[in-house]
Amino acid sequence: MTKCLLIDDDGKGRRYLEQMLSGLGLETSLTAGADDALRFCNDNAPDVVMLSAKARGVIPRELVKRLRLSSHGKPPVVFLYAETADTDMFGQTILEGAADVLMMPFDRDLLHFKLRQAGIAV
Repeated sequence: MTKCLLIDDDGKGRRYLEQMLSGLGLETSLTAGADDALRFCNDNAPDVVMLSAKARGVIPRELVKRLRLSSHGKPPVVFLYAETADTDMFGQTILEGAADVLMMPFDRDLLHFKLRQAGIAV
């Protein structure tokens, strides 16, 4: 089963996204911040990381950079952002190595497409 780490501290949005990911057959684990996410990746080597711009204490480009420099499998990162997000933020996140970006809100079909684009078999 494909393991996914979802980094988000928005409870309602996180539960909704977790349901969509589970519906696509992904085993989803949750963290709210960067330190927890890095610890999780070191211990569990997820196949994909879904990173919300709303995650507390997370500078998306820095977390992606730290994931790329670590030795725990370098999972593809899909960066989730809202319409109001700073365009520089997701541009820098892509430059640091995120596999793709996905603007919220989105539906199951678009999520499925983006995961496949990132190389995740779902």
